[in-house]
Amino acid sequence: MIATLYLVLFFLQAMHIDWDELCLGGLGAVGACVFTNPLEVIKVRIQLQGELQARGQYMVHYRNVLHAFLRMAKKESITSLQKGLLPAFCYQFIMNGCRFGAYQTFDNNGFFRNSNGDIILPKSIIAR
Repeated sequence: MIATLYLVLFFLQAMHIDWDELCLGGLGAVGACVFTNPLEVIKVRIQLQGELQARGQYMVHYRNVLHAFLRMAKKESITSLQKGLLPAFCYQFIMNGCRFGAYQTFDNNGFFRNSNGDIILPKSIIAR
């Protein structure tokens, strides 16, 4: 993951850096995080229930995703579904902002296109 970030930054130094694209990519990822973070919270809660006890020896708090969602919203408040949102925003902004922004910057500089302006599929796939 760190190596990918270094590689992206190396290529961005070699060409014109389009900071608008990097920021827009990061903001898009942050916007999506608002909707996916509750699912991550529920997933972790389900995975960790009874983690420190023997199989069959623990109380099942959440039977499935819908049950966990309803139980958390009812017992802890609806805001409990967004726990850890700020670190998730930072992670998404940095990782996906670099990825989406770098891809668009490369595309704007013609890295993925031939002389006719058509997309070169192998280069585009490798960049994704």
